[in-house]
Amino acid sequence: MKKIIILLVLIFCFIPQMWSQNVYYYYNGNKKPLNENQTKFVSILPKTENVTLPASSGLMLTDTISDEYSFIRIYEADSSESINESITTSLVTLQPCYKTEEGFDLIPNGYINVKLKSDSDYSLLQSISEENGCIIVEQNPFMPLWYNLRVNADVEQNSVEIANDIYETGLFAASFPSFSVNALEISYDPNVYEQWGLYNSEYEGLDVSVGEAWNYATGNGIIIAIIDQGIDMNHQDLSANIYHLSYDTETNTSPSMLYGEHGTHCAGIAAAVRNNGIQIAGVAPDAKLMSISNRLATTINYESNIANGINWAWMNGADIISCSWWCNKNELVDNAIAAAVTQGREDKGCVFVKSAGNTSGAISYPGDYGPDVLAVANMTANGTLESFSAHGPNLFVTAPGTNILSTLPNNKIGKMTGTSMACPHVAGVAALILERNPQLTAEMVRKIIAENAKKVGSIAYDEIKEYGTWNEYYGYGLVDAAQSVINTPRH
Repeated sequence: MKKIIILLVLIFCFIPQMWSQNVYYYYNGNKKPLNENQTKFVSILPKTENVTLPASSGLMLTDTISDEYSFIRIYEADSSESINESITTSLVTLQPCYKTEEGFDLIPNGYINVKLKSDSDYSLLQSISEENGCIIVEQNPFMPLWYNLRVNADVEQNSVEIANDIYETGLFAASFPSFSVNALEISYDPNVYEQWGLYNSEYEGLDVSVGEAWNYATGNGIIIAIIDQGIDMNHQDLSANIYHLSYDTETNTSPSMLYGEHGTHCAGIAAAVRNNGIQIAGVAPDAKLMSISNRLATTINYESNIANGINWAWMNGADIISCSWWCNKNELVDNAIAAAVTQGREDKGCVFVKSAGNTSGAISYPGDYGPDVLAVANMTANGTLESFSAHGPNLFVTAPGTNILSTLPNNKIGKMTGTSMACPHVAGVAALILERNPQLTAEMVRKIIAENAKKVGSIAYDEIKEYGTWNEYYGYGLVDAAQSVINTPRH
């Protein structure tokens, strides 16, 4: 049992010892370890029981998430030793929070995603849900074998344990707990007001060489889906390029919503309007921008929402899917990516581009999904890799990501830094390639990008991979728009 029920008196100093360290969830049939966060806890209460821990508990309320059913409150202490030894309060149930192997927070939110082995197994799901104190909330609208379950508040087991128990019955293809996360892969450093990623006047050649590429292609006729916090579709430097269809993953409705500035910034890098006399230009300035919105912060059913956004994008005409966020590994998003890269673009496959992550270590999921996903590292203006940029076996290419000027909501512009900014540079280059030859498969686009990348940096490209020389920090090198479009086959 991994919940602690606080009834009048709770000795918090024993909590770290009482919660087992052998915690995991299932991903592709294997146990993926979870690390318990010794100072962060979550309470999940129905909306009829609106109870908050008092300040005397030694725990500080840091965030509240809610949906139509529950209040999910996140509490934190400076350290496990700083929590007071006792609390006097009404009935409250605490659960542990977790960290990924890379140190990112995972907040259990009481939901579980389950995949049936076949349509006929729904009765099994009903039975198992009832046995485990769960309610079937909905069937996934894009992948009908997937269902979303909610754990009843009075159940003593938490969602991690129940998801594991369901999978271990052997009756289902997959089962994993939903986690709320802060998914933005970004850092800020607003010092330089120029688009050095498009033309680097200080360090010649250390840019994406897009000026020459525009003589051949500008992204006309290509749709880039930005799955993020939503795009400000009325922005003066984006509105002419906004695609007429958009989607909000939080409500499963259209149009998309605006939950922050991150998506608007990514959109401007990929496809801000050029030659309109204002602000900036995007890498593919005539491409269309499809806005798919997600809170990308602590939200409920994050994995389902992300998967739905991917599925909606390819089903509604996206040629390229640009994602600057991370997620815990799960088969629901796996399935959505697999569908996009095989069935998108009338079975030619969507080009799927992902920020490598700002961990200084391993590439964040789904950047490490496999070769169908182009994971992009963050290069600085002098050609060095940004210190926090992730690296690893699935790194594909590098792009400008530090001090990048782009669009912000309410007709503003500003700079951001991160692999989040590197990712849409590559999405824009993919759009230029596809304008030159819309019949290319996604695999052919990846090949063109890789084979034409610039071998920048001081790290040797000493490994031979499918498309040439490679290293785990720069991938195949710095993406080169000019050489990519020049060497795109026309037939």
